[in-house]
Amino acid sequence: MEAISDDFENLIQWAKNGDERAMTRLITIHKGLVFTIILRMTNDYDASQDLTQETFIKVFMNIKKVKNTDHLKPWICTIARNVVRDYFRKAKRNQTISFEDVKDLHGHSEIEITRKRIIIQDALAKLAERDRMLLTLAYYQGLSLKEVAEVMKMNEANVKVCIHRARKRLRKHLEGYEHELLSAS
Repeated sequence: MEAISDDFENLIQWAKNGDERAMTRLITIHKGLVFTIILRMTNDYDASQDLTQETFIKVFMNIKKVKNTDHLKPWICTIARNVVRDYFRKAKRNQTISFEDVKDLHGHSEIEITRKRIIIQDALAKLAERDRMLLTLAYYQGLSLKEVAEVMKMNEANVKVCIHRARKRLRKHLEGYEHELLSAS
């Protein structure tokens, strides 16, 4: 385990020194996470590809600022979030999240699955940006409370409370759709 940690620290150090192979490896390790976060925030595949590339350009322009390798993933996620914010500011569009990983949809027709996704997307769109981001990071990206806290620049206890409240608000927006979301047909 320690060898993996040492290798990762060396990789970051090499990237800081301008090693292109190290930078490429860091992209390979983190591109899926970054792309998924951005796609869920923009709901636009092509824009997400461009914004992922822009995120990694910013990462490597600022990689020397990383002091603790444990904070690399949350730091990259923060950059991705800020890139998307800048994108929306420039485009003056409303932000939406598309949740494709709705659980327990096996056996449902494509129309039913699409309808459920639209219901959830509409409910999420009604939430504040912070609530959407908290739910995305915690439940769809699988980040730990500590990692979510670092990305959101909050303490862990506050993250836990805010996620709980965001879930309550989401549940409130989903009232009236319980039958459609839970139906097994």
